Amino acid sequence: MVLTSMTQAGEIDREASPGVEVARVPASHILERRFFIPFPLFSPRLFIDAYRRLRQADVVHIHDVFYISSWVVTLMAAAMGKPIVLTQHVALVEHASQFVMWIQRLVYATFGKFIFRRAALVVAYNANVRDFLIERGVPERCILFLANGIDIDKFHPAAPGERHAIRERFGLPQDRALVLFVGRLVEKKGVRLLLKAKDSRFDLVFVGPGPIPEGGPFEGIHWLGSLDQMATAEVYRACDLFAFPAIGEVLTLAMQESMASGLPVVTTNDAAYLSAEVSEVLLLCPRHADNFREAICALLADPERLRSLGTQSRSFAIRHFDWNVNFASLMNALNELIVGRFSSASR
Repeated sequence: MVLTSMTQAGEIDREASPGVEVARVPASHILERRFFIPFPLFSPRLFIDAYRRLRQADVVHIHDVFYISSWVVTLMAAAMGKPIVLTQHVALVEHASQFVMWIQRLVYATFGKFIFRRAALVVAYNANVRDFLIERGVPERCILFLANGIDIDKFHPAAPGERHAIRERFGLPQDRALVLFVGRLVEKKGVRLLLKAKDSRFDLVFVGPGPIPEGGPFEGIHWLGSLDQMATAEVYRACDLFAFPAIGEVLTLAMQESMASGLPVVTTNDAAYLSAEVSEVLLLCPRHADNFREAICALLADPERLRSLGTQSRSFAIRHFDWNVNFASLMNALNELIVGRFSSASR
C-alpha cells in the first residue's frame, strides 16, 4: 500500500494493480509552484487515509523526515506499535539562506529526532547520510547502507544509429557535443554554476522541472523541461557526458541513470567519494565553473578516454545499481521485521 499526495487537480485518488494499492491524498503544492520547495500541504484527509492503511500494515516505510506525511504517519504508527522503516535521502544541505538552514536544524531537532529514535531500520543511500545519522544518535546496527536501484535494462547505452534519431526527435543538434543535466532546476544542484561553465566547444541540455534561470535561454542551451522516464532515458542516450555540480548530493538517481546509459559523469569532488570505489569511475572536480569547464572540455577532447569512462560507468551501474539486487536486500530486512513482530506477538 502506497500513500502519497495528489500532484494535480482531478488526479485519480485510488489506483490498484496486482499486489499494489496507491492512495493519493488531496494536497496543495503552492510552495513548489511559487518557491520551488517540494513540500506538499496535505488536506485533513491525510489523517483518515493514513489511519485506515496503517491498521492493515505490518511495517510502515516512510521517506525522509522533512514531510508532513512522514510526521503524521510516524506518530500514528508509534501509537499502534507498528515497526517503522525510514529512508533518509539527504543530510543537512548547505544553503545561502540562514532561514532555510534554521528550518532544517529545527526539523532535525524535533520531528527528525523523534523519527530517528522510533525507526527500527534507516536506509541510507550514501556515506554523507550514513555519517549524518550516526552523528544524530542512530545506532550503526540500525542503518542499512544501500545504493538506490534503477532499471538497468531501461537505462542503457545507445544502439548504433540511435543517437542521431533521438537528437532529431528532441530538436537537438547533430554536430555538437552535448553535456546533459537532469534534475530540478535549483541552486543546490548547480544549475547556475553549469551555465557559467558553458563553453563554445559544447552545448548544454537541461531536463527537469523548474523556472529557467534569468538569462538562461541563449545559444547552445537546450531546455527540455520535465520529461517522463522513457523520454529521459532516450535523452541520456543522445548525449556525450553528464555534468552534475551539486552540493550535498552524492550518487543521485540521475547520476546512476546516466552511468547505466554509458555516460561519463563529471561531478563535485564531495568528500564522500574519496574513499568510495565509485571515485575511480567518476570525474571529480572542485565546485567552481572554471574547473567544470576545464574538466568537460578536456574529456570531450579525448575521445578514447570518453569512451573508456562511459564503458566503466555502464559496468559499475550493472554491478551496483540493478534494482532487482538492491530491492532484494531491502525486502530481506523488511521480512526480518515482519517475522520479528509476529514472533513477539505470539509470545
